Amino acid sequence: MDTITRKQKLSDSYKLMAACFYEPEPALFTEEKVFQNLSRLITDLCPEAEINTEDMQQALQKDNDVDLQVAHAELFIGPFELKASPYGSTYLEQGRRLMGDTTMEVLKHYRKAGLEIDVEQPPDHIAIELEFVSHLYGLEAQALQDSDKEKASDLAQQRQIFIQTYVRPWMPAFINNVRSGTEHAFYRSLADCFEKFVRHMEGLEKPPAN
Repeated sequence: MDTITRKQKLSDSYKLMAACFYEPEPALFTEEKVFQNLSRLITDLCPEAEINTEDMQQALQKDNDVDLQVAHAELFIGPFELKASPYGSTYLEQGRRLMGDTTMEVLKHYRKAGLEIDVEQPPDHIAIELEFVSHLYGLEAQALQDSDKEKASDLAQQRQIFIQTYVRPWMPAFINNVRSGTEHAFYRSLADCFEKFVRHMEGLEKPPAN
């Protein structure tokens, strides 16, 4: 697989992973073939996680929409307790602080990349952060396609800093919380898939040299 193709596939994978952490819309998942596409990408990028994408699809087919939405709410919304808080600052800052300093730092990264977040969620929501990583990979693939090596290098460094500082540090705790916070097969399989994908990516996302 050539470098440009790999970068684009990584962009697509992060985007589909992000979709799985938003409030579920099973009909849209089916219409957009989210799991078929994710399975195809994962097979190329992280083969050991392919079985988990298949399990996610099977769970979606077996359960009704309400059960999936309830499981999502219990994990990520509440109302009384966030079993698996999807916000980075609640892991990175003392007192599980929401909308903390790290949240504002994440927002600065988005704005530096020319993005404004237009959703009713704090900008360090897991899905938004994954979409941002997807965006950076996509821009890097395009820069390489355009033979703009300097821009591609700058984007790669920006992505690496963002992942190392604001994403990877809280992923193990978040994944464990998802797995322990639900019995729903879809989200347990998602946790397993995401964990394998994150571990695989650790070997690809090296910290930038000082």
